[in-house]
Amino acid sequence: MDSRIRKKKILVINQHFSTGGIKKSLENLLPVLLEKYEVKVIFISGNTQEFDEKYPGIRIDSPFLLSSALSSLKEIRMMKLSMVRTLIKVIFFTMSKFIKTESLVNLAVDLSTQLGEYDCVISYAHDNWFENGAFYGGGNYLAIKKTKSHNKISWVHGEPKTIGLNNERLVRTYKDFDHVVAVSEAVKAQFESLSEGKIRCERIYNLLDIEDILNKCKDVVYEEDFSIFRIVTVGRLSKIAKRIDKVNEIAKMLKEHGYRFKWTVVGGGSEYESCVRICKEYGLDSMVEYVGNQDNPYIFMKKNDLFVLVSDTEAMPIVINEALIVGTPVLTTDFPAANESIVDGVTGFITGKDVNALYQKIAFCIDNRDVLRRFRDNIKKHPYSNDAAIKSIESLVG
Repeated sequence: MDSRIRKKKILVINQHFSTGGIKKSLENLLPVLLEKYEVKVIFISGNTQEFDEKYPGIRIDSPFLLSSALSSLKEIRMMKLSMVRTLIKVIFFTMSKFIKTESLVNLAVDLSTQLGEYDCVISYAHDNWFENGAFYGGGNYLAIKKTKSHNKISWVHGEPKTIGLNNERLVRTYKDFDHVVAVSEAVKAQFESLSEGKIRCERIYNLLDIEDILNKCKDVVYEEDFSIFRIVTVGRLSKIAKRIDKVNEIAKMLKEHGYRFKWTVVGGGSEYESCVRICKEYGLDSMVEYVGNQDNPYIFMKKNDLFVLVSDTEAMPIVINEALIVGTPVLTTDFPAANESIVDGVTGFITGKDVNALYQKIAFCIDNRDVLRRFRDNIKKHPYSNDAAIKSIESLVG
């Protein structure tokens, strides 16, 4: 690009930079944006050291009052802040006992200073509303109320109903955005149905760093081992939505039916210790291994016979496409967007969400390895591409 031409200024607002699909998706989006635009990033909460080391000089501080509205007492105790700032956070924490979190977040945004003017503002993480009345978010409010731009875009990474949206919340949250992006056709359809036609959105699939994925596992050669069947699951260890607790139950059934297998679970989360404990109680220590978070999950994906996703709900899980990129067949539950990544019976299987359905399909794969060999051949014929998504993003940002 001619250095005399001013690069457009882009602001990206994200909730945090912690483990998860949105973090990985953001990491894949940033290089595309940085190539053409002047980019600044705000994280509402959480530790930013990892981000600052990877992308020095592009992060700007989050409004202190907004992060204060979302701080827990435990987090406040761990922070090294001035007396005044500590007092402000304690005041917001106390207020949270009497005021709903969403109202408190709104108040914090209203009291915050303006963030400036940009050619495009992207609110990259959706808000979450919970059944108990709790709320987690703020990026959308911040983008609408405290930035100036003629092009404000909001991304929706979760199934609208799962993240707590209803018609009233949806219209209130998204009516002032110029564009809304859904990460799958299923999310798009559910969003537009909930909006009752008032707000449209466009589908853009998450970007993947294909070259990086392949480079990180280039020294691993998949070899079939007829003495044991190898399964891998990668993801956040959570009972909510991800339902990682199913792994031990399915493994127990496989053991009881005499199958020889090794199931590796890659990832950390709130259920890690519980999963390890139950695994030991079931006597599955030699069959199921929880290896925690790994810098390079792709070697685990590539060397195993089958990638299994056990979630009850997903919007568009990046891990499925990562498994396909390294050539591994996938067995996934039948969440609405599953068939946007997997061609059932061609590149993998889509089955029911219950433990028995998953067990039956894994058992079928163990008994019919020739099917998986055919899947591997089919996967090679349909390589993953970012081209359409990049073109859509550049068109949207301008």
